[in-house]
Amino acid sequence: MKRRGREFKSLGQTLATEPKKLPQASLPIIRRSLRTVWDARGGGLFACGYVVTFVWLEVAMFIEDILAADSVSAFFGAQLVEMLFRYLGESFRNMIVALIWPVYLVTFAPPWGAVAFGFAYLGFDKLARGPIEAWLFDDDDGSDEPDTAASNGQKEN
Repeated sequence: MKRRGREFKSLGQTLATEPKKLPQASLPIIRRSLRTVWDARGGGLFACGYVVTFVWLEVAMFIEDILAADSVSAFFGAQLVEMLFRYLGESFRNMIVALIWPVYLVTFAPPWGAVAFGFAYLGFDKLARGPIEAWLFDDDDGSDEPDTAASNGQKEN
């Protein structure tokens, strides 16, 4: 928790002092979050579908809010008030929909949704798993936690 707090503090400082560097600075944090979800959902087609569906629903929700706002100040004012109530509720709903993403996909555009799911099921391991895991884990040493011996200045035997 302390490390994550320091990371978000650092992101805030980056946003305030060098906003152009924010995307590059936030990529490791986003990657680690996606890696956590990937591992929690089994690291396969289901995990990939969950992440894609959840991100899609969250971005769509955010874009709808931007388009519905009358002005920039109204958007940010509304977001501050509604964040605790509506965003948490809608994010929880998005999480549930993302958990049942195969049903969502199959019913989205019948029969093509079922065909797409079948192709994804058959081809995921051969075509997509390797590149996805390479991107998620390219900066990882195999764990999500820092090496406590190295961070404390101790040598490993």
